Amino acid sequence: MIETLSTLQPLLLVGLLVLMYNLESFMPYLAKPANKRRHDLHNFGISFIAFALNGLIGSGVVFIVLYTSEYQLGLFNQIVMPTVVETILGILLIDFGSYCLHNLQHKTPFLWRFHRVHHSDPNLNASSVLRFHPVDVALSQGIFYCIWIPLLGISMASFVVYGCLALPLLVMQHSNMRFPNWLEKYGRLVFSTPGWHKIHHSDEQRYTDSHYGDVFTFWDRIFGTHHAVQPDEISYGLKEFRSDEHHTVKGQLLMPLKK
Repeated sequence: MIETLSTLQPLLLVGLLVLMYNLESFMPYLAKPANKRRHDLHNFGISFIAFALNGLIGSGVVFIVLYTSEYQLGLFNQIVMPTVVETILGILLIDFGSYCLHNLQHKTPFLWRFHRVHHSDPNLNASSVLRFHPVDVALSQGIFYCIWIPLLGISMASFVVYGCLALPLLVMQHSNMRFPNWLEKYGRLVFSTPGWHKIHHSDEQRYTDSHYGDVFTFWDRIFGTHHAVQPDEISYGLKEFRSDEHHTVKGQLLMPLKK
């Protein structure tokens, strides 16, 4: 089953992207870009690079997971516990590691130069999901997982199930759709819902530097990095990158060089 889920993940991502992109065209939540077609093409351009790189890095990460299991590396492989408990702990700790890394991406000037490409989009929609600089992808996915997984001894089951939770959330978080109030109210008690995550894309730094959790909201609540504000009450993007030239594929690739 785990192997099947792993194989289906790319299809899940593409399928959700297509679904949400079409739905938001008919039921937009936030204002659409002035030139939506151009905006989306530029985003999908750099997204294609990020998606391809993610595929290559993902193969390397799977090797690390298998290597960790084969040679019994990491904390979990030194402790005897039920498989279900180990899987759940692994899922939680992957997300906690991601939360910590996300903090570093915002607080470390070098990392922020690359990560701000994702945050600079002033018009969130499904095309924003994979709007990441290739270096940001390599640093956040490649290096992080290759250190965190063998350090903790994360199992393949934890890794695959976490991906199946994160991918749908990732797409929904960035889509330009309003989800039911009950889903936001109760869902965010555990998960980083679309309304919860969108605050992270505000152009005000106090909001940008918050809501770091990718899947769960536990960490933001524990460390006090969250705010009570509605998505339609904020402006998106980064104030220093408002010109159209910054949002072309070339502009996004060169953005880390800008002061």
